Amino acid sequence: MLNVPANSYSPWFTGPLLAPSAVNAKPQNPVLAAYGALTFTYGQYDDNWSLESTSNMWSINPFLEGLIGLNEFIGIDVYTSSISNFKKKENATYFQDTIVRVGFQLATDSSANWTPDVRVAFQEVFPTGNYQKLDPKKLGIDATGHGSFQSGLYLISQKLIPIKKHFLLIKGAVGTFFLSPVKVEGINYYGGNERSKGRVFPGNRLVVFLSSEYSITQKWVLTIDSFFEYQYASKFKGNLNGPKPIEKGAAVEFSVAPEVEYNFSDRSGILFGVWSSVFGKNTSAFVSGLLAYYYRF
Repeated sequence: MLNVPANSYSPWFTGPLLAPSAVNAKPQNPVLAAYGALTFTYGQYDDNWSLESTSNMWSINPFLEGLIGLNEFIGIDVYTSSISNFKKKENATYFQDTIVRVGFQLATDSSANWTPDVRVAFQEVFPTGNYQKLDPKKLGIDATGHGSFQSGLYLISQKLIPIKKHFLLIKGAVGTFFLSPVKVEGINYYGGNERSKGRVFPGNRLVVFLSSEYSITQKWVLTIDSFFEYQYASKFKGNLNGPKPIEKGAAVEFSVAPEVEYNFSDRSGILFGVWSSVFGKNTSAFVSGLLAYYYRF
């Protein structure tokens, strides 16, 4: 049995920013979250894990997340966003890919024992972002999606642990996703040139989140997210019609995001933090400032 001090408060948590939710929204209490990110991309990790300098790119990224509970067992999460990229004298604004999750609550955290929240979420990524027939003058900043339907699932769990007059919430999530083939023309997210045409077979993805939230007071919470992703190499079949290949090597990313939460009540709060890459392979090096507001109706 977990010992909760008699004079302790009921903790309020609204985070973390990156990891998927381990609980469904209740049917009578949908959740809406508005995010904003300002990102500076300053380099590229090559195939040998070395960081190479690239032309700097700035991005402004607003996005919305909605969580709706159909009943006590099933919930739906919808995530939609756009992005504006700026590089040298060029700029581009497009939607990004859209995420829809259907979650099933398998277990609920109990203060009487070590039973955690456990949720399985089936996820589909819809290719609403811009990914092909790119403008060569835009230097690649008009690529905002992968062009592929990405189907898979998350296993998400979290446990609330009382520590004297404070609380620690530990969350972990593992996801695996299968990507559909993509028809491409011209310069696209995967490479190529204006005359390229064919079919790309993107590599499947494995993602892992490990996060924790520690309540200093009922309103103030310290949070940290960590994120790991591995994506297998992509393959191409078709006509290159030029020297530039249309393939991407296997990619690895590890990044962290320390955050601070301020909760106005048990229904709403804000989060702000910094998300940055730590190491990688065939991925971008970046640092991003994040701000979010959550409201539970």
